[in-house]
Amino acid sequence: MRTFLACFLVGACFFFALPESVQAIGGKKKGTKRRTTARAQRTHEGKRLAMELLSTQASPSLQQLAGLSSDTTSAVLDGDDADEVAREDDVPVDIETVRALWMAFLEGETLPSGLSQRAVMDFVMEWLGRPYRFGGNATTGIDCSAFMQTLFRVCAGALLPRTAQEQYAYGQPVEQAADLQFGDLVFFHTRNHAWVSHVGIYLGDNLFAHASSRYGVTISSLESSYYRKRFIGGRRLTLADLQHLALRSEAK
Repeated sequence: MRTFLACFLVGACFFFALPESVQAIGGKKKGTKRRTTARAQRTHEGKRLAMELLSTQASPSLQQLAGLSSDTTSAVLDGDDADEVAREDDVPVDIETVRALWMAFLEGETLPSGLSQRAVMDFVMEWLGRPYRFGGNATTGIDCSAFMQTLFRVCAGALLPRTAQEQYAYGQPVEQAADLQFGDLVFFHTRNHAWVSHVGIYLGDNLFAHASSRYGVTISSLESSYYRKRFIGGRRLTLADLQHLALRSEAK
């Protein structure tokens, strides 16, 4: 009898403890699902914002490089309000400058460094929306310096150093945002642990492509309060820089 009672009590304890265990496991699964959903939403939002910036703020030449046109933009974007765009697009654009840029892009211009504008834009558009992961260097998750490293490896066969701080040592300095040119690296002070802690590539029209910790690979504006306050400067890689970096790539 005592043996039966002991077994009954043990079984009862296990029975009443079981729902909490199951609930804990279910909660863990729900938590993982919520995090996955949140990441997917941020990825989608990053791509949407990037496409919106290109469609509303970029010159026609940059839109052309990105594969956007008046016929395709409305199909790509959701909920775009033409009246709001008309009211808030307050950055004047010089028509002659746009015409000159457009003709240069249509002719397939290659930068003095040997970097192809078309190759850069094709790469950026292919990667838009890829998720951010600190220390990552793959399509499943990548950080800002790895994104630049991958871009230059694919588009120029050149191997940039791994960190933004190290990448800042290459090229000729461009101190003012107004002097930036397509293909220049742009650097920011966004974290306390390092003066140079974020990097992207300048596309023109005050826009740059980068891997954002919030939106993943996206396109942002240098005129935004966040990046304007934290902008350090740019670096323009020369042909000699890319040749040197290509040798590093071959050595690896």
